[in-house]
Amino acid sequence: MNLTIPCETQAREFDAKLLLSCFAAERGHRVIVGSKKAINVRAGSLPPSIYLSKSLTSRNLLMYELLERLGHTIVCGDEEGLVYASAESYLHHKVAAPTLRKADALLAWGSENARIWREFNGYHGAPIYETGNARVDLLRSEMRPLFDDPVSRLRNEYGAFVLINTNFSRLNHYFPGQSRQAKKLRDASPETDVSKHLDLGLAAHKSVLFDHFRQMIPALAGACPDHTVVIRPHPSEKRETWNEIASGLGNVRVVHEGNVVPWILASDLLIHNGCTTAIEAYVLGKKAIAFQPEVSEEFDLHLPNAMSTRAYNLDSLLELTAAHLGGRLTENSTDEARKCELIRSYIASVDGPLACERIVTAIEAFAGSGGGAKQLDRTGTAVAKVAATLRGAVQRVEAHIPGHHNNAKYLRHMFPGATLDEVRNQIATYGSILGRFERVRTRAICENVFELAAG
Repeated sequence: MNLTIPCETQAREFDAKLLLSCFAAERGHRVIVGSKKAINVRAGSLPPSIYLSKSLTSRNLLMYELLERLGHTIVCGDEEGLVYASAESYLHHKVAAPTLRKADALLAWGSENARIWREFNGYHGAPIYETGNARVDLLRSEMRPLFDDPVSRLRNEYGAFVLINTNFSRLNHYFPGQSRQAKKLRDASPETDVSKHLDLGLAAHKSVLFDHFRQMIPALAGACPDHTVVIRPHPSEKRETWNEIASGLGNVRVVHEGNVVPWILASDLLIHNGCTTAIEAYVLGKKAIAFQPEVSEEFDLHLPNAMSTRAYNLDSLLELTAAHLGGRLTENSTDEARKCELIRSYIASVDGPLACERIVTAIEAFAGSGGGAKQLDRTGTAVAKVAATLRGAVQRVEAHIPGHHNNAKYLRHMFPGATLDEVRNQIATYGSILGRFERVRTRAICENVFELAAG
């Protein structure tokens, strides 16, 4: 069986998807893994496969249609399917019914994610497997030695630090023209009733939080003189905004490099609002504070805030931070039991078999039931190959357009790159930790795209 596993954001996804690729290759499957853009540009030359996608938005529809005509089977998870304000908001922003219908099978984070898909009026009956996500595998105790060296390096470089993770890309995008929420607010009429417009209301809420975060950082830096304050912007954010805030603050650093897990482990405390990293911190056994100076039942992201201690104003945040750094922030057993129950309803793989095992088993079961078989029309496939070539040519042109989402500079920002030696070393590290993958071999297909198979 051929598997294709694209990765959009290297720091967030690639390590986990490389681990998943190792599990699949070990079980005899041929895997292509790497940069999503590089893979999609070459779609016409890749062998038909099970294409393990990561999104259900309308933006993916044309690519899925093309992949389908090329003989690929679309199996979709959703990297954004864990954190949302409500089921309605998630479906509105992240799931398009025509795109969902292109999924031959679905891989859910857990029972809650599966329930929302099943109850969606655009759901078409594709099998849903509750597998969890390979990113969670990197958080589990089995994989913790993977981060010993990077955690040690971070502590040596930054000393004791508080980590702030931001998620304001739609207000503060790497390309200002892509800051869609900021544009909605600029274009809104002064007479517009924000409460009656879902997208505009969300933009207004995020804008208020953005302002509070920018005001909070100097106060936190002053209150924690013995700690470095590390701001880690969302991968799609413009770092210069945060660099301006950090300017003149001797103990504030703006950094975005590598996987977030060692940063969480090396930190003394995580501060966020509605960020997935708070869930990761909980699984890792680290404390997080959700800074919620503006509260909205409609727009706040429920799960990460629920897995955290909440601070509803700046004074409370500073008090809770001081209490935690001083070893005085404790949690009662009732709250801990509630969090444990909640996380299990959202993530299937917090314990038991790793998500990688579950995903490969699910795909094998799906393919074994005939789900992966495609009846190909030679003429249609030939036309699709031409269309894929043309699409690749268009994307190469778009790579030179400033501000375009396919701009080469932005793509390097999202996926800086991995060498064959780095990939081989990572596979060897996974193997030494788990005691497996001895037969897994890899080669580079092109820049940032690799093939794994059992040798």
